[in-house]
Amino acid sequence: MRATLTPVAIAVLLALAGCAGGGASLPRHPTVAGPFGEGAKGVWLFRPAGKPKRLVIFFHGQGGPVEATPANHRDWIDHLVARGAAVIYPRYETSAEAGVLDPAIAGVKNATGRLGLEGVPVLALGYSRGGALAVEYAAVSSARQVPVPDAVESVNPVGFGEESRVVNLKPLRPQTILAVLVSDRDTTGRDGAGLLIARLRQAGFPGKQIELDVARSHGSFVADHLAPLSSTRDARAAYWGPTDALIAGLARRK
Repeated sequence: MRATLTPVAIAVLLALAGCAGGGASLPRHPTVAGPFGEGAKGVWLFRPAGKPKRLVIFFHGQGGPVEATPANHRDWIDHLVARGAAVIYPRYETSAEAGVLDPAIAGVKNATGRLGLEGVPVLALGYSRGGALAVEYAAVSSARQVPVPDAVESVNPVGFGEESRVVNLKPLRPQTILAVLVSDRDTTGRDGAGLLIARLRQAGFPGKQIELDVARSHGSFVADHLAPLSSTRDARAAYWGPTDALIAGLARRK
């Protein structure tokens, strides 16, 4: 006896067939969703049109409720998405929490579970407090079963991201590229890069894997602690340009 399928049943079967290849259909235009998760575990997920070419995990700085959303970094995020990156933006804090690494990891897990992305270069990109947190995330990522960065870019970092305990950086994979980008007029985090590099050396991380770059002031452009939040032509050249070059190098390695 042959069963007769209703239009609704046919639609369901077609939808299931579309998922058989390993996931939901790819977006035809860039999309943003979130925040998913409660409180500090919240996370935003930005997807490019089509299949992502890379994954960027963006760790924000410590700056209150606005910085704990993508608002201050949206232009940079949109730039990364336009170049084919899926971007995960964990909230990781809702006030002055000292413990931020665990909620950051919870947010990343939530977002990657929705993304279902494997086999692409992974960059952990962090600004200010997030610059140190990105390094700490990379050190624990394998053990915590979240995407392991091929590279970390730490922009105007302070010395520590996690303040409730000192995170052991020894598990950081020695082949990781660790780029530190500092601003020549950054008075807020002037000693942060030196402290972070000292932590890496104490952990035995190979110095040859550390790349140091300086964003320099010129004309009316002042490369200070807040300059990475800008999207002027000079700011894009100083901060976005080195990131694009780093990502391009990762793509060639894959």
